[in-house]
Amino acid sequence: MTEELAPEDVLTQQTTAEEANVILRGGPAAEFPDHERIRYVPDPRSTLKLPRGNHYAHFAPTTETIPHGTHDLQVFLWTGTTYVAE
Repeated sequence: MTEELAPEDVLTQQTTAEEANVILRGGPAAEFPDHERIRYVPDPRSTLKLPRGNHYAHFAPTTETIPHGTHDLQVFLWTGTTYVAE
């Protein structure tokens, strides 16, 4: 089982192509602008939990990579959504 990264553990500022190490795929990721889908994740072995309004989108690391510029990005696949309790 992998550790889950909290939203505050992930850089929220726009990521440059040189810093980026992952790309989000599946589920709501198709609706994200590029600067939110292509990002830097400090620990690419951990799942990612991103706030999206009243819910969180969860993405898990895969072994798949895709070329992007001069380096490869690890694919993180959408695994589901959880909603914020009110």
